[in-house]
Amino acid sequence: MQDVELVDVTDRPRAPGRPRTWLPPAPPDDPPVARPPRSSRPRRRRWVAVLVVAALVAAGVLVGRAAAPAPPAAVAPGMLAPLDGPPWARWRIPVARSADVLAATDALVVSGVRDRRFHVAGYAEGTGEQLWTRDLGPVAGTRPLTGCPHAGSDVRPVVLCVVEPPLTPGGGWSHGTVPFPAPDERWAQVSALDGATGELLGRWAVSGRLAAVERVGDDLVVLRVGADGHARVGRYAGADGRRVWWYRGTAPLRLREGIVSGSELRANDAFVLLQGWSATVLDAVDGDELTATPPRSFVVGSLSAEVFGTWSSGDGGVVHDRTGRALFASRALFPTITATDGDPPGVLVMDEGGTLVGRSLPDGAELWRHDTYRAVRVQARGHLLLLGVDGYQVVEARTGLVEWQSPGRVLMWWAPLTDGTTVLAAGRSATGRPTMEARRLSDGELEWVLPVEDDVRSVTAVGGHLVLRSRDELILLT
Repeated sequence: MQDVELVDVTDRPRAPGRPRTWLPPAPPDDPPVARPPRSSRPRRRRWVAVLVVAALVAAGVLVGRAAAPAPPAAVAPGMLAPLDGPPWARWRIPVARSADVLAATDALVVSGVRDRRFHVAGYAEGTGEQLWTRDLGPVAGTRPLTGCPHAGSDVRPVVLCVVEPPLTPGGGWSHGTVPFPAPDERWAQVSALDGATGELLGRWAVSGRLAAVERVGDDLVVLRVGADGHARVGRYAGADGRRVWWYRGTAPLRLREGIVSGSELRANDAFVLLQGWSATVLDAVDGDELTATPPRSFVVGSLSAEVFGTWSSGDGGVVHDRTGRALFASRALFPTITATDGDPPGVLVMDEGGTLVGRSLPDGAELWRHDTYRAVRVQARGHLLLLGVDGYQVVEARTGLVEWQSPGRVLMWWAPLTDGTTVLAAGRSATGRPTMEARRLSDGELEWVLPVEDDVRSVTAVGGHLVLRSRDELILLT
């Protein structure tokens, strides 16, 4: 960001948020007060004074503990930590365009392939100083599984990275054949790193026809395709590779013909979705099969935090609860919501193609309908943010009523972000320069406008941080 002078559009008091590094230092301690003259009273009064002071100190400690601020709440994936006004560029570092970035405790971790080797580096959240760097070894060309899996949330202290090394001649691996296109047999190395120091906490390997890897908590869920065509899914402890559970598909996995990467694995804290032309949903905790569709039918699965859905052209859709029990039938699919705080609970938003429908849980009663060409992307504080190519709209999640929409038409070259109070979205100045506009989520009132450098290519939320990426730089705003 270039240095600019920013003026709030409104003069309302700013909400408390993350501490700013540019706040002035604390004032110096008060000068010592002159000591009173020594008392000529008996010494026993000194003991009384000592006891009184000790009691006051103990009480002060208790009060201080009670009044101490609670640790900051976790930020939902895709959402920002609370903002307290226009952000500024805290630091910037050179980063390759193809590199990935994730948030760990008090650090941002950048990973990517350079000179055919996989490199990972940690940077201090407050200053951008490089804390550590690690070379995790050679990479076999372009391998889709190589990377450090994350869902956009803070991964906490442990960073898990997967590297697919080149196959060595005579290593016993062969292409082999399966009843349909599938990945070649190979192996991958998993490294568990301390996000603050880069220390190697553990290293282990997985092998087979590896199709996909997802992170759930501090574990990895791995999808393999067996030589018999059956899917094999396992959940492993990230630090040491200990197997938590294992699942083998009851029927051969039918992939889209001619597409090697036709299998799909999606996971959250509740469910694991395995999908080819059929869909199987597992319990993420213990690996139990919750539902499995016939392998001869084309079925699409979708996941939410507490429910999941399956949909086929012949039978329509069914919404299931955490145990796999069918709740109700619906023609609609779950929209692709990139950020949600789960508010309001008990309301499920579904997409019928040109119409959004709000349904209550668990009975599926229809609450509202809203015809729109826009897609739901954010659910926060009881509001839905609908995104189109030329603007966005905010809808009340409980009633489906339109609350406000972005004025004019502006190309939404990055998806709007929110901290639950303020919406940040792409804008344009009077001269056509790109800007970042902040509006109140509740009513759309403009709060401030910030210029954006011309070479910025993306604006995202990473572990609650506002991150800008240009062709060769990463910029952290705060």
